[in-house]
Amino acid sequence: MKYTLAILPLLLLLCLFSCEPRDEVITTDPAAVLEFSADTVLFDTVFVSWGSITKRLKVYNRNEKAVRISEITLAGAAASPYQLTINGVQSPLANDVELRGGDSLYVLVKVNINPSDENLPFLIADSVLFRTNGQQQNVKLVAYGQNAYFHRKEAIGETVWENDKPHILLDSVLVQENATLTIRKGTRIYGTDKSVLLVNGRLLVEGTPEERVVFGGYRQEEAYQTAPGQWEGIRILTKSSDNIIKYADIRNTLYGLRIGNPGNAGTLVEGCVVAHAYVDGIVAFTSDVKMVNTLIYNCGQYGFGGLGGGNYEVLYSTIVSYNNRMVRETPLFVVTDFIPGTEIEKQPTSLRLVNSIVYSDSYSLKDEVLLSPLDAATEVSNNLLLTEVYKEAFAQNGNKLNEAPKFKAPAKADFTLDTLSPASSAARFLPEVLSDLKGTTRSTSLPDAGAFERAVD
Repeated sequence: MKYTLAILPLLLLLCLFSCEPRDEVITTDPAAVLEFSADTVLFDTVFVSWGSITKRLKVYNRNEKAVRISEITLAGAAASPYQLTINGVQSPLANDVELRGGDSLYVLVKVNINPSDENLPFLIADSVLFRTNGQQQNVKLVAYGQNAYFHRKEAIGETVWENDKPHILLDSVLVQENATLTIRKGTRIYGTDKSVLLVNGRLLVEGTPEERVVFGGYRQEEAYQTAPGQWEGIRILTKSSDNIIKYADIRNTLYGLRIGNPGNAGTLVEGCVVAHAYVDGIVAFTSDVKMVNTLIYNCGQYGFGGLGGGNYEVLYSTIVSYNNRMVRETPLFVVTDFIPGTEIEKQPTSLRLVNSIVYSDSYSLKDEVLLSPLDAATEVSNNLLLTEVYKEAFAQNGNKLNEAPKFKAPAKADFTLDTLSPASSAARFLPEVLSDLKGTTRSTSLPDAGAFERAVD
């Protein structure tokens, strides 16, 4: 009996070793293959020399028993532009990675593309190879790469940005006094975090309806297309004069376009789209701005603001907020002779608002227009406006008040007019504006209000 008691602990220990959990027993069965969260890891546009985001590939062992992945590697090995991180270690190769039954692991993938002489987009492909029990599986890696011009912190003189490659703003870029930055039609400019285009000289954007200039955030993934605040935006400084911005899209900014050049020749904004600004779409301080055929939508505060006086002319424009994820506490359209929070007040102010739409789907804001003083509005005619305060003041002169514009698909950011829109045929012909934001010819008898002339169905 005493001998039995003596060997009992040894028997229990042997039992523990012999009762290894099934999900930890490594199988050598060639049929015990892996599964993956995707058969292809796809990177949207990656600009060369600037790397990419990190994407995650999940590897599953759906088998009851554990597997030993003898090798995880890049097909391109050390020459590959891709980088792998496996179990916290960055390397193009990992050996003997054990994965318990029913368990999974993440493989992190990043890509960095070297410059070349190509101007057009190109594809960079590779594969991650997994070897388990004599079987080989692979997951494709595909990156859509582009060469680009990179602009770090710099002050530039007379300069032309061509459209052959994208321009990436990595920091502030200053157009110096008495210099002009000309941006050719079709040019694409992408800003990284905290980057800003400062203009103390002149900005000349030469977009056309067919070849628009694009200002946007650096992140090209679908989830970031409507994300605000990815870069600061465009700022017109005090010495700047005679700026012309035509047929440009300005998106994903902190402030879309800020203008502060009192006493200097004004800024023309024509045929532009300003969207997803974290704060304001276009805001000017004691400045002169003319805006024509321009769409501003889904900003965090003002769509258009003219503060501290100045001369403002807004023709055939659409300023709206629909399905906006940001909480706004300010009207969409504001022109005042003062700047809130400062001592600047009672400055000379004039506004001409014609053939435009100012509207939203907001339940909390019933007035999307604020004018102070009211007599600064020298002309307000043939507009479609959401307002309670100015119902009497703007009841005449062809204005339509508090009638839903009936856009085609505002949830999809389509602010063209539906067939039954009250803005259809509601505008007054202006001989200086013969086409709309898309280049469509305006009716000479009964044009439509807003940035878009309704196409005949």
